[in-house]
Amino acid sequence: MTARAVHTDGEMSVGGDIEAEVVYGYDNDQTLQAGTIRARLVIEDEHGTIAVVEADAHFDLDDYQQGYGDGVQGQLRELLVDEVFSNEEDEDEEQLDRTLLFARLREGEPVFRANDATAR
Repeated sequence: MTARAVHTDGEMSVGGDIEAEVVYGYDNDQTLQAGTIRARLVIEDEHGTIAVVEADAHFDLDDYQQGYGDGVQGQLRELLVDEVFSNEEDEDEEQLDRTLLFARLREGEPVFRANDATAR
């Protein structure tokens, strides 16, 4: 499967490989299954992945949840444009907003900083 971006919040199984700029799995107790995932950015946000992951930046299930504070968000800020971050009412600092991220991807707008280290 080739796509600009893949977002799943449920069970998803691909019989082959996935190639995309961004692959984002969201929601507890769900999985994304594929042969190999090749992407610039893969995020497992309470969502398991059963695949070989070849990504420039990969935040697996444990890393994303345990380091959700400054560490992960800081790394994401280095990779992604400011327009994909927002402030939740109960949050002091802006966090990655997957709705804004995928809206920009659908509109064909850039989501990666021009000078990020993952540029291909």
